[in-house]
Amino acid sequence: MPIYEYRCLRCEHEFEKLVFNSSTPVVCTACGADQVIRKPSLFASKSGSRFVSSVGGGCSTCGGGSCASCASY
Repeated sequence: MPIYEYRCLRCEHEFEKLVFNSSTPVVCTACGADQVIRKPSLFASKSGSRFVSSVGGGCSTCGGGSCASCASY
C-alpha cells in the first residue's frame, strides 16, 4: 500500500494519498477535482545518521561527499 504524491491540474494543490490498488479513485484534497497527476517520487534510505536520496545515486556516484544528495538531515 504505497503513498503516492499527486498534483491537481485544476488548482495546482499538491498532496499525498495512500493507494490500495490501481482502481482506487484519486481526487484533489483541496477542490475535489478528479483531474490529478501522480508526481514522480524519490526513494530515500537512511545510512547511519544520514539520509541518502535516489537522485544521482547518492555519494557512491560522485564520490565528493558534499553534493545535495549526500546532505544529512
